[in-house]
Amino acid sequence: MPRTLRALNVLAALVTLASALAVLVSNLAVPGYPYRDSVPVVLAYCAFYAWVVHAFWRGTRSAPRLAVAKAVGALLFVLLFVRAPDLARSWMNVTPARYVYQLFDWGPGAGIGMYAFVFILRGAWNVVNAISCTRDWWFAIRARSPLLGRLLTAVPVAITVGCVWQFMLFVRIEARTYSAEADEIARMIARSVSCDDVRAKHGTTTSDVRMRGDRQYEVTIRWGCQDTRILVRAPDDRVGVAVGAWPQCCVPATPVRPMKPTTSAAPPA
Repeated sequence: MPRTLRALNVLAALVTLASALAVLVSNLAVPGYPYRDSVPVVLAYCAFYAWVVHAFWRGTRSAPRLAVAKAVGALLFVLLFVRAPDLARSWMNVTPARYVYQLFDWGPGAGIGMYAFVFILRGAWNVVNAISCTRDWWFAIRARSPLLGRLLTAVPVAITVGCVWQFMLFVRIEARTYSAEADEIARMIARSVSCDDVRAKHGTTTSDVRMRGDRQYEVTIRWGCQDTRILVRAPDDRVGVAVGAWPQCCVPATPVRPMKPTTSAAPPA
């Protein structure tokens, strides 16, 4: 396996591992940390990426298999992002790698950063990486059966092209549907959200109409502690979106135990 390819895999795994360690430390040591992650899950996540770092650093026999596993996981996430983007974004908020996603979340109107990360860095790169790490296996198949080898090779190539095409499609869609004014209204609504609102409406979807001057905007809010999504539609059907998380609003309060009455000995006469 080429040394440069191994180094790139180690770097990517270290970035993800750093995010998971930050989540672990925050859960254990930071009072009032808004995300309440499962510590065993985060530990398992850290252990997996520590294994990935070791495998590619040392060039062990497990490295190609890990590259294939990472590619499969990445493609499943790409498919989820295409089919159910709201669910995919909810996953971004709960995964121990959330801080990696936040690096590419450049805000409304700049979705190109997130799309590049999802479709190019996660999708296309992981497929190319898996092919490169298992090239000995591919070459062996092509040597034994040239036709079958070429057909099998065409599959990951088509997937890579599909990821790039989806990236360009999402960028074009955003450029065509994004409204800066609707986005400003969505962010203004997000700033006015209180914990009482989140607690009372958690798990529901509300709709109403807001006016700005003589223009009417349709507002749809999907309420959730981990992911509250505010969609504002302008009269020209262009939209603005604001996403917020208020997990601290739904953390159950710790019950206060009543103090046991204490008795003191009678003072000496």
